Amino acid sequence: MIEMAVVLLIIAIVAAFVVPQIISYLRMYRLGVGARNVATALQRARYLATSNNTRAGVLVAETQRVDIEQYDPLGNEEPKNRGTVILPEGVRLDPEAPKQIAFDGRGVVTPMPKESPSIRVNGADGYYLVVTVSPTGQVTVSETLRDGTT
Repeated sequence: MIEMAVVLLIIAIVAAFVVPQIISYLRMYRLGVGARNVATALQRARYLATSNNTRAGVLVAETQRVDIEQYDPLGNEEPKNRGTVILPEGVRLDPEAPKQIAFDGRGVVTPMPKESPSIRVNGADGYYLVVTVSPTGQVTVSETLRDGTT
């Protein structure tokens, strides 16, 4: 009986160290998935624009959703929804993120911005990733950053 109690005590101690690490890993994993999904949505919009020689882009309507839209070249019709990205639980887009990023038929951000548009993807515990689109349409995802660090 004493041996069984010692084994259970050892398992409880190990679990006390391991469970918080697993929870932290899952949060960081969700943050990475969310940022890569936003980057993929931007790349898909750019692909739609270049393959159809039209305008396409992403619309950030909510802090947890990104819509991929294709625009009518003549401007007579409403944009067509070509997909939606829902971010994982606990991952949100920064409210200061651009509400719309569009690409022209050459894959260039339109209208041409003064600096590269970026979307901050916030996770738990102050961690975040930044998805940046260069004016020429290249999409990059930053390394994981944390508020309050340089």
